[in-house]
Amino acid sequence: MEIGSEFWLDDVLTEQKREAQWVRKFGNTVLTTSGRGAISLLLQEVNPRFKSVLLPAYICDSVILPFQKNGYHCSFYDVNKDLSPVIETIRENREVGIFLHMGYFGFSTNSNLMEVIGELKRSSAIIIEDVTQTLFSDFKRYEENDYYIASVRKWMGLPSGGLLASPAGEIKNTLPEDKSFAAIRKEALLLKAEYIHKKEESLKKQYLNLFSHGERILSEEPYPYRIDSLSNNIMNGIDVNKLVKSRNNNYQRLKKGLNGIGFIEPVFKDVPENTCPMFYPVYLNNKRDQIRERLSSQQIYCPIHWSRPEQISANNFKNARDIYNRVLSIPCDQRYDWRDMDRIISVLGELENDRSLIRGSE
Repeated sequence: MEIGSEFWLDDVLTEQKREAQWVRKFGNTVLTTSGRGAISLLLQEVNPRFKSVLLPAYICDSVILPFQKNGYHCSFYDVNKDLSPVIETIRENREVGIFLHMGYFGFSTNSNLMEVIGELKRSSAIIIEDVTQTLFSDFKRYEENDYYIASVRKWMGLPSGGLLASPAGEIKNTLPEDKSFAAIRKEALLLKAEYIHKKEESLKKQYLNLFSHGERILSEEPYPYRIDSLSNNIMNGIDVNKLVKSRNNNYQRLKKGLNGIGFIEPVFKDVPENTCPMFYPVYLNNKRDQIRERLSSQQIYCPIHWSRPEQISANNFKNARDIYNRVLSIPCDQRYDWRDMDRIISVLGELENDRSLIRGSE
């Protein structure tokens, strides 16, 4: 079986009567089609003192785009190798209307912000935490956070799924439903499930095209829409404890098995008890693209988070530049077990003996 890439959906669930309690832990919540939609809805809700946003320089361009489309001036602050914010580069900015921060890969990498968030609040900045990558981690959040945003689709097989939450107030907007995006992704998710079971290559091309079509719709549509009913049912029915346990077990298996492989440097040495990892992120010393291709040839698909957005200068943010150039995300999610992790370990272990691949620089 292939490892990584998009999730799949084996069947269409009947309606779940209970509400997903984990969704409400961030406060009053509105579920949207995507994280991008959640940001667009947020920008309808707020009226910051300055029409500007300060974002981490290590970020997906899908977070930047809604701000740009809404006429915000976007500035950035650098991120250290351990993925913590570089505080000095935050304080360099003046007239910050919105400040966005996040933890990466499930970890509380933004835990050093207490003092600077206080300073920003005193200057009337709106504080947003992007919890996409820490959605199922239970560490304490900042009381100063005004809003939370997330893309839920990254964690499970959902046709659509994002959230905007406010710990203090109601979110007023009533969202229309846009069925086209969810319908295309639902078809893709079901086709991928069929491919996983039947291994027919013609199905793979079909579902990949559908996933791409869905992403194009998302990138071209600036307006927020509400989550579809099927995705809402899946979220209500997810066993969060099982999800967290599977990911932690798989992470620990990778950590142990990859220890000592010379060309791999784990981003994080340990996993705190309150952390649910999104991936097993590593830094590769060199030849990341070639290593990734070798893994793909064994049907192990490791994403890169992320391509450096064009808005972020490599010269101005050298720490972030190095992260973009070296990081690789190894899947460890709830679809897999120790046998799949051992397969990843085996392939990477074999690569260490290929000196023509590992030596040299990209």
